[in-house]
Amino acid sequence: MNRADYMAALRRALSVLPEEERANALRYYEEYFDDAGPENEAKAIEELGEPAKVAAQILADYRELTAVPHAQPIKEKRRWRGISPLLLIVLVLLAIPIGLPLVFGAGTTVLGVLLAIVVTVLAVIFAVLLILYGIPLALICGGAVLALLSCTLWATPANALVTLGNGLAAFAAGILLGLLSIKLSILFVPPVFRAFVAVLRAPFNWIRNRCRHTGGGNV
Repeated sequence: MNRADYMAALRRALSVLPEEERANALRYYEEYFDDAGPENEAKAIEELGEPAKVAAQILADYRELTAVPHAQPIKEKRRWRGISPLLLIVLVLLAIPIGLPLVFGAGTTVLGVLLAIVVTVLAVIFAVLLILYGIPLALICGGAVLALLSCTLWATPANALVTLGNGLAAFAAGILLGLLSIKLSILFVPPVFRAFVAVLRAPFNWIRNRCRHTGGGNV
């Protein structure tokens, strides 16, 4: 048997293959003979073996490759064979009365916690502002009242001077504390406000990130 006979026998044995697959297989063995050269033709035929055995191996490989894509759809069909669309609809309808109260309760709890945080923070801010500006304002008002009161005490100059001095001291202390309160407000109020906003936005950012990751994972 020479090269031509070998290839002819192989072509007949592979006649059941599609045209393209058969051409690819025959091209491979043509190149095999080309690489071996005419002087090694007999040796190449001996190494390859009988054309029928080579064709049987090629057909077995082809059947194995073409059988793989059909395995997955069969499994998918078996997986859902026992669940009908009607049963899924019934399960969803039964879950709604249970799921909606749970979702509503969770949402109400979250809103309640957020509202409590907001009220607490606002109360703290109000108390701090009351301390920062209430004390200076009280000193200024008290000092002014004492200064005015001293005008009625000049019958006893010593008492009038003491009252006037206390009033001016209180007024000056109120001015200084007021300036200090303004300075502290400029330094600390913006960071505190940003932190307050960040605390309020944290739950919403967490929910948004979870939705984004969930959506990205489903794509």
